[in-house]
Parts: sequence; C-alpha cells; structure tokens
Amino acid sequence: MKQDFFSTYKALRNRMRKFRPRSILRMSMNCLSQAANSKLEELQKHPWHLLLLVKWALQDPMASDRDGREISPAEFDDLRQRLFDFPERISLSPEEGSAMLFVRLILRQQVAFQRRPSPAFLREAALIGELASEHRLRLLFREKTGLDALQFMDLAFAAYVAVLDKGQRTLNTDWFRPLRTAYGDQCVDAFIRNVSRSYEELVVFCRNLPDANKRRASEFYEFTPLRRFPFLRTGDVLEYWHPMVFFRGMEGFVHSVLSEAGQDYIDRFSKIFENHVVGEVRNKGWSFFDEAQLQTLIGSEQRVPDALISFPDVNLFIEVKAGLFDESVMVAGHPEILVHKTRALRTGIAQGWSASVGLRIARKAPAQVLRASKDYLLVVTNKELNASRGMTLREMYPAGKLDYTSPEAEPYLPLERVYVLSIDDFERLMAAARRPGFDVPQFLDKCMESDTDPSALKYFFWQHLDALRVPNGWSPLLSEALDHAQERLGNALQGSIPSVTG
Repeated sequence: MKQDFFSTYKALRNRMRKFRPRSILRMSMNCLSQAANSKLEELQKHPWHLLLLVKWALQDPMASDRDGREISPAEFDDLRQRLFDFPERISLSPEEGSAMLFVRLILRQQVAFQRRPSPAFLREAALIGELASEHRLRLLFREKTGLDALQFMDLAFAAYVAVLDKGQRTLNTDWFRPLRTAYGDQCVDAFIRNVSRSYEELVVFCRNLPDANKRRASEFYEFTPLRRFPFLRTGDVLEYWHPMVFFRGMEGFVHSVLSEAGQDYIDRFSKIFENHVVGEVRNKGWSFFDEAQLQTLIGSEQRVPDALISFPDVNLFIEVKAGLFDESVMVAGHPEILVHKTRALRTGIAQGWSASVGLRIARKAPAQVLRASKDYLLVVTNKELNASRGMTLREMYPAGKLDYTSPEAEPYLPLERVYVLSIDDFERLMAAARRPGFDVPQFLDKCMESDTDPSALKYFFWQHLDALRVPNGWSPLLSEALDHAQERLGNALQGSIPSVTG
C-alpha cells in the first residue's frame, strides 16, 4: 500500500537530518559537476533530484552544521536512491484528470534540463532596456537590483560566455576585474550580489520560500528555485549549480525581480510584450489587421485577438498572453487547478473563436479574409507553459471547460488548429518566415497533419520546428541587443567577445 507524500518525505528528511546540510550541498555539487559523455547520461544523473535534496536539507531547521556529521558517498547515494524511489512508494500522478496531465508534469524538469542555451535569455532585459530611462519598469529594475537593464544584459552575457562557451565551472570574482573600469565597482558588485548567494544566505533564501514549511507532491516536479541565484558564492569564488540552472536563472531573472511588484509590473509589461509580438508580424508585407482594425470589422463590443494575418485561404490569428506564471502553473497536477491558473489561455482561445465567427457574420472584411477556408490561432506566451495545443489543453482540463462558444466556431477554428507557444518558438517561426520560400500556412498545415497521427503527435511547438528543420532564429530586437552587448563589452575589454549562436 502506497504512503502519502508527507510520510515518505518525512522518512527521508529524518535520515538527512543526521548530516550537516553543508555536506549534502557539497556532495550534490560534486555530483552535478561530474562530466557526462552525452545528454542522456547527464539526464540519467537526475540533476533535479540533487537540487531537491539541497533545498530540503537547507530548509530543515532541525538539521545542524555544528551537531550533524559529514555525509559519506554511500550515505548520499542512499538518499538519492530513496528520492528516486518516491514514485514506487507514493502516488505522484494526478488523482483526477488525463494521462496527458501527468505527462505534462513529468516533462517539466526533463525538458527544462534539455532545452538548448541561447541568447534568448537577454530578451526581457532588452525589452526593459528599450524603454525610456524614466519608465516605471526600468526605474523599478534599477531600484531593486542597483543595475540598469542594459548593464545587467552586458554582465549576464559576459558570464554566459564564460560559463557556457568556455565551460568554466567556477569563476573567481577577479574574472570581472577587466570590466570594473568600464562599468564601475558598484555595478559589477551589484551584479554578483544579484545572481549569487553565500551558503548562509542560501539557507535564509530556502527557508523564506513561499510555503517553505509545507510539503507538496508538486515539489517532486518543480524546476529548482535555486535558479533564482544560479551561483553559489564561497569567498571570492562563484560556482554554478548546473549549466541549465544558470541559463534558466539568467533567462528568468528580470521577470523574477520585477514580479515582486505583482500586478503593477505585469499590467505594464503585458503591453510592452504585446507590442513586441505584434511588431514581429506587422511589417512583414503580409495582409495585417491589428486589434483595433478587427474590432472595426466585427464590432467594438467583441473581444478579439491582438492580430490577424490574412493569407490566401488561411486566416492566422495571433493572441498574446503575458502573465506572472510562477512555478505553481507548471506543476499543477489537478485539472481544476490547471484550468484556474491558465484561464488567460482559455480567454485567448475564446477571443480567437469570437473573431473567426464574427468576421464571417459581419462580412465587412476583405474578400480574402472571408474566402479563407480555415483559421489558425497562435497563443504566444512570455514563458513556456507546457500547454501544447488546443486539443491537448482540453484533454487536461475538466470536462466542459474548453467547449466551443458556438456551433460555428468549430468548423472555422477547431482546437486542432490552436497552438500555445512560447515567445522563443514564436520568434523562431517569424525568423524562418523572413527566409525566402518559407510558407507559414504550409508549415502549420504540416504541424496539424502530424498531430492527427497519434504516433507522430508533438507535445511542444518546438518539436514541430525541429522536425521540419527550421533553423534557430530570433527577433531583430534580440539580435540587435546581442550585437550591442557584444560591442559594449568589446569596447570595455578593448577586444572582442566570442559570438554565441545557441
């Protein structure tokens, strides 16, 4: 008979409690730093388990670095095995809901540790850095970090090159010395302070996490909160936990810092993000309609997507959804919780249906729009939500939560032609569209065709991009931000910074 999660955790915690938390951290770091011969071998180390052991060890107020003893390699391996065996001892799958919801949970960590690094981690800093110096969000970032967004971008890119291009496991703080002349001690010290924690500071951070005193089965699937501080600082040495923890930490840093302002931040950022996404399609020479134009064609009382691109025989709607989207969204294991935390996605899909049907009823749109035999909807999010496509989302939701809003909606815009994709994937698709001969409607048709075959169904949109060999690519905003960061760093160092293409 399987135990409940807390009982199983408690047995593991009581074993861990005998050892010094610092020794568990060090043993975990040693395992994380061991070279692997392949990506598969790296995943087989289950780095997410090692990082979960660190979090639990540091959160336990009864564990002591003074009274505990050093953990031996054999004892540490025993802890790892016991955590690995959790699924056999307890039920970690959702009590209600589809198998696909469980798949979403178990994919969370594995995919996060497999995604290739890229300069896309600079995007949010670039968006903030484009704002006027007096803009509320740029000022807020400066107040919270002691850095301007462009300064963070440059120093984060410098660390990125050192960690991922040069493969250095540790950085001495002296590594930043050549940058101090150009950026100043205060700036460099602020960057180091913002991306690292000493052991003692890390204990405080872990114990102050939301619900730190509660144990939930969802912890087994979370991407480690240690990403907020991807470096462990020991004296003058910075040591990163794992390359992907470093990358995920840099990728989410701006969002994590500004999210502390809650709704005041996301309301402002949503508009900035929407303008960025819509700007990606506005000037491509396509037949384009923005939100205001769609409302003119349908009626101002109708909620519509942010954009429509009209192709011969295909209407492509674009809806942008930016949200706080914390880790609880990613590890929601119950259909009712998932549907609540992703209500923005349901709203976006409903807006697509409203416009799809409304255009045909009002008949004010150009002939090409009205003649289109099929519609697609891309819901673009500021974070990867593992939401897949419309049909998969409906399967994960409670029955009736993603039903068509009218009988006319399904023929024009069935859920099979609705995709939820991250900004990374959207920029990659738009970069491909800038290449001669790439046909967006044809690509989407191939995606849908693949997904109608259970053996070829893709869960993530990037799997379609990979399968059809769509090259990596980014928005002009990101490419220019990368070039400018390289140029500024090159000038500061009186030399060039290696190019990073991801």
